[in-house]
Amino acid sequence: MNDARRFGNTIKRLPIVFCLDVSPSMGWDIDNRDIIPMELLNNSVNTFIREINSDGRTRSSAEVSYVTFSTDIEVDSPFIPARNLDNIHLRPVSEGGTNMAQAVLRSYQKLEERVNEYVRSGIRFNVPFFVLVTDGNPDDNDDGYLQEQAIATVNAHCHSHQGASGLVIPFIVGVGKRVDSKTLLRYSQGFTNGFFHIRGDSEQVQTCFSDVFRVISNSTKASVHLNLSTDAIVDTIRATMNKGLDDLDRELAGY
Repeated sequence: MNDARRFGNTIKRLPIVFCLDVSPSMGWDIDNRDIIPMELLNNSVNTFIREINSDGRTRSSAEVSYVTFSTDIEVDSPFIPARNLDNIHLRPVSEGGTNMAQAVLRSYQKLEERVNEYVRSGIRFNVPFFVLVTDGNPDDNDDGYLQEQAIATVNAHCHSHQGASGLVIPFIVGVGKRVDSKTLLRYSQGFTNGFFHIRGDSEQVQTCFSDVFRVISNSTKASVHLNLSTDAIVDTIRATMNKGLDDLDRELAGY
């Protein structure tokens, strides 16, 4: 099948990779508060899928891939057009750690490969999205060199001089008290004022999950709908994300 038939049309595409932690702790109750991160993550991603499919343009433009990880990469899915997405039902693995770096590097490799396919096919595309969600620290499973390489890769793709083919917008999300804030800040600092740190009691965590994924959904719609230059779209999304970070800090002030 030739590229034109494989891609189907010339609608401007938006590739999104969700890099999701499925280590055992994602199935643990946070602080005995009846909060299971994996359940909330599944609900939030599925709400995101419904929201982008409720909009004709994002339904035609967005293409989603999943990379899930624990000690190793567990799932490495192909890109799926939003209109063909089904609800996800991720489950934590029974044993393992948090080898985040290799999953991050694989996610960026997938985005680069997809962008190269667009370029070869003459398909226009929006700046790709990378969404990392984790509840744990990078642990002994993670090679220190790979971690530094992954952080450098994320930040290198945040700079406007890369142009549309090199830019990637990172959404960095940490869940609960166990996250390594210093590491997640390093992943996020090239683009925003911080990372989205979801924490609090049961009601707060549920609300924060919804709010953070609403930021991702609204950014998806902005990317597809705004008739602006790439730099202007990126600046708009960055402002939306920083406002979301400020709102989250106010919501969780004192926790």
